[in-house]
Amino acid sequence: MPEEERERLKTKEQRKNPGGALNNAWSQAYTGAPSSGCLVNILSIVIIVAVILLVRACSN
Repeated sequence: MPEEERERLKTKEQRKNPGGALNNAWSQAYTGAPSSGCLVNILSIVIIVAVILLVRACSN
């Protein structure tokens, strides 16, 4: 399957299921897989920072 077709299908699926983008970002952040989208990279960073802040808040 060509890369453009895969990206088109992924975008279509994420429009139907907005939580899919978050799940995709979380799995890529967890596995360290590189992504092609800027939004996914930003979401990965935000998730990591949120987890760190949560751990610090709970440890105090």
